[in-house]
Amino acid sequence: MSSFESSSSSMNIPPQTKSDYENAEEEKQEASDVRHLEEMGYKQELHRGFSSFMSFAFCFTSTSVVVSIALSFDYTLKTGGSGVAVWSWMIGSLFTILVAYSLAEICSVYPNAGSVYHWSGQLASADSAPLISYFCGWLSFVGNVTGDASYCSGFVSILNAVIMLHDKPSLSTTDQVLISIIVLFTWSAINTLRINQQGWINNLSAIFQLSATLIIVIVLFIMTPKHATVHDVFFSTYNGTGLPFVYVCCISILSTLFSLSGYAGSANLAEETKDAGRTAPKEIVLTCICSAIAGFVYLLAVLFTIPNIAQFVKDNEENENENGDTLDDTVATFKLALSYHGTLILTILLLISFYFAGVASITSTTRLYFSLARDGIFPLSHYFRWIYEGTKAPLAAIISVFVINSILLLFQLISTTAFYAFITLSTSSLQISYLIPVLLRCTTARKTFVLGEFNLGKLSIPIAIISSIWLTITSIILCLPQEYPMTWTNMNYSIVAIVGVLFLAGIYWFVSARYWFTGPKRTDFDTTPLLSGHVINENGASRISSPAKHI
Repeated sequence: MSSFESSSSSMNIPPQTKSDYENAEEEKQEASDVRHLEEMGYKQELHRGFSSFMSFAFCFTSTSVVVSIALSFDYTLKTGGSGVAVWSWMIGSLFTILVAYSLAEICSVYPNAGSVYHWSGQLASADSAPLISYFCGWLSFVGNVTGDASYCSGFVSILNAVIMLHDKPSLSTTDQVLISIIVLFTWSAINTLRINQQGWINNLSAIFQLSATLIIVIVLFIMTPKHATVHDVFFSTYNGTGLPFVYVCCISILSTLFSLSGYAGSANLAEETKDAGRTAPKEIVLTCICSAIAGFVYLLAVLFTIPNIAQFVKDNEENENENGDTLDDTVATFKLALSYHGTLILTILLLISFYFAGVASITSTTRLYFSLARDGIFPLSHYFRWIYEGTKAPLAAIISVFVINSILLLFQLISTTAFYAFITLSTSSLQISYLIPVLLRCTTARKTFVLGEFNLGKLSIPIAIISSIWLTITSIILCLPQEYPMTWTNMNYSIVAIVGVLFLAGIYWFVSARYWFTGPKRTDFDTTPLLSGHVINENGASRISSPAKHI
């Protein structure tokens, strides 16, 4: 035995196993993530248990293009028909992916649960950061919470379709609201789990949704007795709006943007994701690309099932039940191709997809709400940022989001028009909230932004400019009228709702928030020590020398 071997034996050091090495690497990465978060001015409070695949599964599930297409399918058919829907999807997907790249690049530098709100506060000038991040935060939260309500309402709509397939009377509005709130409660309850436990649910959900999409596509292509022609799918049009066709081609983009919205959801889970600076931005882009492809294939499958869209719309509108309700358009499409049992099976697959999407949507909203409350953006924020130590879940945020969504759902008892006004707010609010940090990236922060691990290099600014133009144009289009003649029941209330939200947020700003709200912690100019776990806000001394600077 050599002297070296003898020395090693005498030291009795056990060989390092692969498991030991992996554990050491995980601990090293976790320490790096915690340090990065502390450099942004925040303490690690949430449980960092999301792996890379969990992050993708969560983001893919929350976007859930199959569910989103089902929610907007009636609008898709009547606003341009098959040809316009296909080309809108391709064009909208391309630009949405560019926007995703721009947001991902920013996320790589600032992997924070506040996502666009936090990014806006970092990219804006120091003097304007509180005001800009304040309104961006409100728009982002409103877009997310109204998205939750739309998923919940959509779930009950598909459940109602299952009941109607049995030739039973449709549910009353009261029953639908009650069921939707019960479903919402179960979504909230699941969100109280530790994030890695919920991550396994998201993994199952992503696999289920991909499988369900594949099953639906294959079944529709094989079982449909009479397919639409390729020419009909790609070039036939239908205009049920009463508006000029060129105008319809523009407003048809709503269905695509709604279906692909929420792709930045993984950014809201950044503080619970391992290696967040690399994983979260990568999953934003990957989710967007996968959703665009999956959505396109699914959209083709359902459109090829409808030989004549004009006749399909007419027949479905004429087949009202005794309550004046018609079968959901997506379920009616299944019915064209399949027998009762086949239609029921595909509808149940869609219903389960809705449920999983709702769980993930609530997760994204509650993390954003926690981040906003942590910085004091809402009244009484210090009550809403409470973390339950048992699971490291933001329990106060979960309860708050449940209450807010329940109130939105209860509006259906007062006026369905008022409720759908809130729902139309979802896409437009998210578009504007995405626009703010991307626009700041290529203007105010053009020369000061430091590229992170995920970056676009020399293409960064050109893509940010293209993304800003696209988001600006589509934000305007989303607020335009969608039917003619315009009435109180078919009016697009997006602009009214946005102005209403900004007006209420503005009142709170001028009355109170401008005196103490400082926005996200900015370590580049702010040296005030942190309170335990969160930024100095309404609970601490003001760092604003003059309120006028932020008006």
